[in-house]
Amino acid sequence: MTPELTNFIGAYHGQIETALHRNLPVSHKPGTERFNQALRYAVFPGGKRLRPVITLLAARLVGVGPEALKSACAIEYLHSSSLILDDLPGMDDADVRRNKRALHLVFGEGIAVLAAVALLNQAYALFGSGARELAGGARIAELLAEATNCIGADGMIGGQVIDLESNATAVNQDVLAHRDAKTIALMRLMMTCNALAAGASEDDFEALAGFGECIGEAYQICDDLLDELAESSQTGKPAGQDARHLRPSAIVESSHYEAQRRALAQLERGKALLAARFSDAPELPLLCEVGDLVTNGVKNLTRFSEAAGLSFGLS
Repeated sequence: MTPELTNFIGAYHGQIETALHRNLPVSHKPGTERFNQALRYAVFPGGKRLRPVITLLAARLVGVGPEALKSACAIEYLHSSSLILDDLPGMDDADVRRNKRALHLVFGEGIAVLAAVALLNQAYALFGSGARELAGGARIAELLAEATNCIGADGMIGGQVIDLESNATAVNQDVLAHRDAKTIALMRLMMTCNALAAGASEDDFEALAGFGECIGEAYQICDDLLDELAESSQTGKPAGQDARHLRPSAIVESSHYEAQRRALAQLERGKALLAARFSDAPELPLLCEVGDLVTNGVKNLTRFSEAAGLSFGLS
C-alpha cells in the first residue's frame, strides 16, 4: 500500500469508526439490550472498512468532503446487513464471519434478522439525511430511488435470490452475470451516492457508476476464487461455500488463471473509465490502488494452484 493511501485511510479511520458508533440504530426501548449488543457485534470490529474509504474517495471526486461520512456509514451498514443475512441457515448456513462466530449463532436467528433489517433501514435514513445536508433535500428522491434499485429485487436482493435458486450443474454466463448483481450493485451505489446527492453531472455519474460496476465484478470473481482456494483463516469465513451448496461461481467453467485474468481486465476497464473523466484528480490513483487491493489477494493463490495442477469444476 502506498504512503498516500495509507495516510488517507489513517486520516479517516477514526472518523469512520466514530460515525459508525454514533449512527448505529440502537433501540432505546426497555428489553432491547441483546438486540443492541447484536448490532455492535455485527459492525465492530469491522473488516478493512474499504467500502467507506471508497465512498469517501468517490465523494471527493465530485467535490464532497467530510459530509460524505453519513453515506459511508450507510454503505457499511448495508454491507453488514447483507453479511448477517448471508450467514443464516436458510442462506449460506455459515458459522464463522470475520473469524468469529456468526451473529445468529450468538444471538439467535430472530435477533439476527432484526439487526440486519435495522441496519438496512438506517442506511436509507442516512442517505436521506446526508443528501439534505448537501443540497437541501433537492436530490433525496433521486438518491433513494437509486439506492432502492441497487438494494432491491433487481440488485442485491435479486442477486442473492439467483444465488440460492441456481444450480452449479446447469450454470451459464447469463445466470452468473445476474447473480453478481448482489456485489456489483453495492459497489455502484458506494461510487455514486454522493454524486447523486450533490447533483453531479451525468458524465461524472456515469464514470463513477462504471468504475463501481467493474470493481464489483472483479471483486465477485476474486471472492469466488478465494472461496475455493483460500483457507477459512485467511478469509474469516467458511471455505468452499459454493461447492458445499452446489452453487454457480465465476470459476466453474474456467481455470483459476483465466478467472483472475477476467477480474484484472474488468478492473483495468474501470480504471480507464475513471481516468477519462477525472484524470487530474488526486483521488484517482488512490481509487485505482484500492481496486488493485481487490485482486492482489488472489494472485499468489492462483499461481500456486496452476503450478500444482489443481482443477476447477464439479469433478
